[in-house]
Amino acid sequence: MVLTKERLMLSRTAEYALRIMILLTEREGTSLTAEQIAKATLVPAGYTVKVLQQLGRAKLSKGQRGRKGGFVLACNPSKVDLLQVVTVIDPLKRITEFPLGRTEHQHSLCALYKQIDAAIESLQKSLSSMSLKEVVKSGEGESLCQEHGHGNATLSVKAAN
Repeated sequence: MVLTKERLMLSRTAEYALRIMILLTEREGTSLTAEQIAKATLVPAGYTVKVLQQLGRAKLSKGQRGRKGGFVLACNPSKVDLLQVVTVIDPLKRITEFPLGRTEHQHSLCALYKQIDAAIESLQKSLSSMSLKEVVKSGEGESLCQEHGHGNATLSVKAAN
């Protein structure tokens, strides 16, 4: 996870999972091939299959074989929040002890790591506050940037101050 001044970034794989789950929510009830999903979400094809496998093991998506095969949403998108999707792929980890192992910080975090931990906590709260269905119904235009003609579909979550 990379921390920048303007935003917290999830791991790329977690972001890919969010894009895929938003697409499956938008197309709920429609079977999509891995190739269709990769193209619509701008996720590399190899990653798409790997992420779909992880989502399938968590019973968030389901693969169907056969002529009308593909992948579909396997969960209730109103009951699955963004943090649950991220946690399946790459859980956000809070900082509970000083990462460098210095003994003078063994009982409390220094100011820097307190701020980083607060940012992680804020991201967790933000992601857990919105379901997949709410993202799709948010009324802020299309759920994925690519559908606006942008060259790169990216999901960003700003940390609350």
